[in-house]
Amino acid sequence: MENTNIIGLKILPIPLEAGKHYTIYSGSDSAMTVRREIRMIDVLPEPVFCPAYVNSTRGKWRLGTYKEGRKRSIYYLDVSAAATLIIPGILHGVQCDHEKWSAFAMSATLNLAATPERIRELVDLNINPNFTEHDHLVAYPVPLNHSTDDDGILVYPDAPTQHAVIERMREKLKKESA
Repeated sequence: MENTNIIGLKILPIPLEAGKHYTIYSGSDSAMTVRREIRMIDVLPEPVFCPAYVNSTRGKWRLGTYKEGRKRSIYYLDVSAAATLIIPGILHGVQCDHEKWSAFAMSATLNLAATPERIRELVDLNINPNFTEHDHLVAYPVPLNHSTDDDGILVYPDAPTQHAVIERMREKLKKESA
């Protein structure tokens, strides 16, 4: 039976292969950056849209099933296509802010504990052709310091954005440089 809620929604195919390892960087529902190192078990022939709620055009795309590390549990791989980095292989050496610094920004951006140059190298390895949220990438090469209201470094500072946090960071940079 065809799902009438998703007529017209399509994404470009993501070249995943069963049995291969991938590192996935995405945002969680609580606005925290999540890094998963997975092994694909099964890849669906066509991505399936899973709406966030009934009759919604917002939601995630189901790409297949995976395992994490040496765990036995199998999970569905559901991703937000425009906001998820999918990198072939594991152990790339780039952690999320909370993994490296035991603190996280909770800014609904992809916060990675590396230099902007290293993050750009990682983005170049991305195999998700649907990833468009370059403006959401923020580098935290040093620990977060919430007491000084210190923001991270924008990886792509000139990328167009409508993200409130990114716009606030850009305004702060303009004030500091003026």
